[in-house]
Amino acid sequence: MVQEESYSSAGDTLFDVLFRGDILPGNTIDDVKARVAEGFKLDESAANQLFSGTVMSLKRNVDRVTAERICQRLSNVGAQANIVQSLPLQSDMKKQGAEKGFTLAPIGTDVLDRVDDAEEDHPVVSLDHIALQPIGSDIVDQSEREKIDPREVDTSHLSLE
Repeated sequence: MVQEESYSSAGDTLFDVLFRGDILPGNTIDDVKARVAEGFKLDESAANQLFSGTVMSLKRNVDRVTAERICQRLSNVGAQANIVQSLPLQSDMKKQGAEKGFTLAPIGTDVLDRVDDAEEDHPVVSLDHIALQPIGSDIVDQSEREKIDPREVDTSHLSLE
């Protein structure tokens, strides 16, 4: 079974194959690890690293068919991988942004249009009634508690025999 997650636009054609050591139902981790090691010609330490629980990229920037082939090989031995669309490299993102006329503002720049705060009508909320109490104090004042009258329950007919 292959899970697919989308991280970028539909126009991208390259994919990454990610694996974190998930196994398919009906398999044991030791059996799957051994089959993966044998099928992909890995030594024991490399197989253990693959099944460490950390998400690892098995293959980056491959076409859809190649990504599915890798996932199918893993699925055949009881392992589950994910196919995700490749994220563009930061240099590619800068190039695309420059082509579109986008630039990055310096750190700390206010990128939102300023709205004059005086024009907005902010309600004034009084906080005078709020106070902090010491740890362990009751948060409900005695005057705010509901009065509960005790009820008489007849237990004379009950025994512990």
